[in-house]
Amino acid sequence: MSKIKNVLIVTQFLNNIDKDEAMYTFQTAELAIMSWKGHIVRSANQDRARTDALEKLDEKTVLTVDDWAMKFLPQKYRESQTDWYGKRGTSWHISAVYRRCDGNLQWQGFIHIIQSCSQGSGGVVRIMQDVLRTIKLEYNEIEKAYFRPDNAGCYHSSSTILSCPFVSASTGIQIELIDFSDPQGGKGAADRLAATCKAHVRVFIKEGNDVTSAEQLKNALLSSGGIDGVRVVSLENIDELPVVEENKRIPAISKLNNFVFSTGRLISW
Repeated sequence: MSKIKNVLIVTQFLNNIDKDEAMYTFQTAELAIMSWKGHIVRSANQDRARTDALEKLDEKTVLTVDDWAMKFLPQKYRESQTDWYGKRGTSWHISAVYRRCDGNLQWQGFIHIIQSCSQGSGGVVRIMQDVLRTIKLEYNEIEKAYFRPDNAGCYHSSSTILSCPFVSASTGIQIELIDFSDPQGGKGAADRLAATCKAHVRVFIKEGNDVTSAEQLKNALLSSGGIDGVRVVSLENIDELPVVEENKRIPAISKLNNFVFSTGRLISW
C-alpha cells in the first residue's frame, strides 16, 4: 500500500503583479473551501438536532416545522396577457406538527393564508400561538413543543425567540427548544407539504376556477375533500405588533442556532 507523500511545488512569477493575483486567487479559494466545510458540519449538526427531537417525541410532546411558502401568485383559469403582469402574491405560512403515539409517528398540517402580510416576527408569533392553542384544545394531554424553523429573519430574531415564554403561557404548551436549520441545508417537511398543496391548487384551477385571493386559495386547498391531515385558515391581515419590547436584543444571535428554555433561563449555543 503506497503512502501519500508531501509534494512541494515552487512557482516563479515574472513580476509582483502576477504573484499578487495568484496569492489572491489562492486565498479566496482557501476561504471558499473552509466556508463550504463549515456549512457541511453545521448542516450535519443541525440535522442531528432534528433527529434528536424526533426521538424525544411522545404523546405529550410535539415537533413543529415552520416555513413561509413562496408567495402564491393569483391565477385565473383563463388569463389575458395584461392579467399576467403586475401580480401581487399572497402570503401563506405552513406548519407541520409531529408527535408519537404508541410508537407511531403522527402528523398534522396547518396552513395560514394572509391576504396582506409583511411576514414579520410579530405575525410568526401569532401563528405559533394559534397552532399551539388549536392543538391544546383538541389534545389536552400535550404539554411540550419543539420548534424547527429555517433561518429567515422573522424566525431567527430576538423578538421571536424572546416571545416564546409569552406563547407558552397563553397556550398551555411549554416551548422547550428552538433549533434552526442551516441556510441551504436542504428541504424540510414544510417544503414538501407546500409542493403537495401547489399541485392540489393547480388541479382546482384546471377545473375552471380562479384563485386570486386568500379566500379562494383556501377554497382551492379544501376542494375535492382537501388534503389529508391539513387544516387551512384564511385572513385578510394579521396582527404583527411585537410581543416583547423592541429594545431587547440577544447579542450575536446570527451565530446561535439552538435555544433551550429552562426554568426562566435561555440557553443557547
